[in-house]
Amino acid sequence: MKESLKEKRIRFVLIGFFIFLVIGAFLYRFELRETQDKDYSPPLALVLKKSADMNDNPVIALYEYKNGKHILAVYEIERTNRYKFNAMHVIELKEAPEQISPDRRDEGIWVKANKNWTYYSPNLHEEERELEHRIANSTSETSYSFDDKRAILTIDSKHSIVLEKGEKPTGLFALSEDRSVWLVITERNIKIAAIDTK
Repeated sequence: MKESLKEKRIRFVLIGFFIFLVIGAFLYRFELRETQDKDYSPPLALVLKKSADMNDNPVIALYEYKNGKHILAVYEIERTNRYKFNAMHVIELKEAPEQISPDRRDEGIWVKANKNWTYYSPNLHEEERELEHRIANSTSETSYSFDDKRAILTIDSKHSIVLEKGEKPTGLFALSEDRSVWLVITERNIKIAAIDTK
């Protein structure tokens, strides 16, 4: 059966319309991803309490960009329950923090955003506090070396943690007094690693 000129035109118009639709969907998806990436900030962490033994749970403060929101939370990590994170306090920040620091005497958190420091109490209530109480560096953060090709993070030249290929660490924190449990912060993720220190 021979196709008429009118049918041929309709076929080309339909093909063109569907091609336009597919290209439009790809462009929309790309633009959406770019917008999300622009707002995205890597995770930040702070150890508020180290674990003394297997039955003592560490407590951390963690900033993450989740579902388009800047979230600061305090978690207790259950060592005996596969390192389950239990949220104790959660707040939404207006913007991504540049840095978080511990307090000298309290278990509160200092958050730097837009070049200004704000103090949050242990239950994440914003409070007035003198900046002199802020500690510049966390005692739980540890230096490390990282082999990019093998994705291996080395601590103290003795112990190592294997990451997934393509992951790059941005911070490493001891979660236990004996340095057997670690919190690894990467550009997009967080990971708990347990190592044998004996």
